[in-house]
Amino acid sequence: MRLHIVLAAALAIPALWLAACGDTESPSEPSPAAVDTAEAVAREVKISADYSTTPTPEDEDRETEIVLDARVFGDGETGVIFAHMRPADQTSWFPLATDLAQSGDYTVLTFDFRGHGESTGEKEFNRVDTDLQAALDYMRDDLGIEKIFLVGASMGGTATLIVAAREPVDGVVSLSSLAFFQEVDALGTVSEITAPKLFISAEDDVPAMRSLEQFMLQAVEPKEQQLYPGSAHGTDLFAEPFGDDVEQRIIDFLAEN
Repeated sequence: MRLHIVLAAALAIPALWLAACGDTESPSEPSPAAVDTAEAVAREVKISADYSTTPTPEDEDRETEIVLDARVFGDGETGVIFAHMRPADQTSWFPLATDLAQSGDYTVLTFDFRGHGESTGEKEFNRVDTDLQAALDYMRDDLGIEKIFLVGASMGGTATLIVAAREPVDGVVSLSSLAFFQEVDALGTVSEITAPKLFISAEDDVPAMRSLEQFMLQAVEPKEQQLYPGSAHGTDLFAEPFGDDVEQRIIDFLAEN
């Protein structure tokens, strides 16, 4: 009987991680007015992405190019890349991207993962780090930005932690990021991130909260956490009564580092 309980618990954990970032309705979609405002001040760009950062023999025969739909806000010296959650898209970051750009200090890049929005390809969640890597390369090589922060929500946060472990960045914000998402393992790499790290989660968002606790144990300094009441996940936190505080906490972290 005890073995059955242990096995059931082990199977339930991945299910919780997937449920936390599933294709369900999400309040993180900004208002049409906020999207229109953002589109008016941003410029649209297209980013070419590799099929995979760890190609297999089957990938070598693939001819279809992956093109990510993206927006660039502002022209400040410091770069910020936002990676969206599932099932949201880059518009979930538009209000914060607009605010940062208006400060004059930041150049902000948002993008849709492959298979989302206007980006080409299928939804392949084990390639999220590949798409974020392409966005990072674009900001460095095409926009000429050297100081860059990565900010990701849920699946985008998992990708953010993986990329930050292998690339020199100036700071990382993890918003309800999951230790494991599909085949992607962020927990195994978080200890390699030397940049400042901010982990954010709602206290009753069980999968994200468990992941945050694991991240805080494994991560090296500098690291900090910020917890909020309730169970909102990822950019859905912005729709909560304390949404303005979440946004300000991220802005303060960027400014401090």
